[in-house]
Amino acid sequence: MQSAPASKGAAVEWVIGALLAAGAGTGTWLGLRRRSVRRRGRRDDVEELLAVQAMADEDTTLLGEQLQRLEAPVDAMDAATRLDYQTALDAYESAKRAVPRLRSADEVSTVVDTLSTGRYALACVQARLAGRPVPALRVPCFFNPQHGPSVRDVMWTSRVRGTRTVPACAQDAARVDRGESPPVRLIRVGSTMAPYWEAGAAYLPYGENYFSTAVLESGHHQHGTDHGGIGHGGL
Repeated sequence: MQSAPASKGAAVEWVIGALLAAGAGTGTWLGLRRRSVRRRGRRDDVEELLAVQAMADEDTTLLGEQLQRLEAPVDAMDAATRLDYQTALDAYESAKRAVPRLRSADEVSTVVDTLSTGRYALACVQARLAGRPVPALRVPCFFNPQHGPSVRDVMWTSRVRGTRTVPACAQDAARVDRGESPPVRLIRVGSTMAPYWEAGAAYLPYGENYFSTAVLESGHHQHGTDHGGIGHGGL
């Protein structure tokens, strides 16, 4: 007569055990999922850092090459020109040291500022050597910051974003005036090349330190559909 309650008690114990096991399994699954998300986030951070480092390293190398291509020897420069040259050289060497030490994509702002200072100083050297007035201190050329400081703003039309005012170097401003497409800074995204402002979130810390959000929005998020009415060539 006691077998039925005993069987019932055993069944209850089995159900409780099964629920506890299921709960433990769910907890294990959630723990594994959280760890997977964290690993994926760290992997994305590393990829963004490597992408920005490569871009900053390329820009730093170019600044060094431009300094080497100056026609006049340093000894032949006057005091003002030598000062600008030394400023550009110091910026190059500082950026060269800083790029390998970057620990996150956001830290590239320091390198961006340093390169901007170096490019402006280089533009001053080139102007002084050519007997021209030194350029105004302005943000870099939007189409390709490697072109150096902009000289004026131009009206630039994007097929998707409409017409925006963007800063341009003398050569690109002249191209826009003639209705031509300025060469833009291209970045490899997978198997395709895209303007740096369309290359994804990894490059936003780079561009945001040069230009306002309004300017960057003229092309951002349009990768694969719109190249902003500008050329696909690079330097």
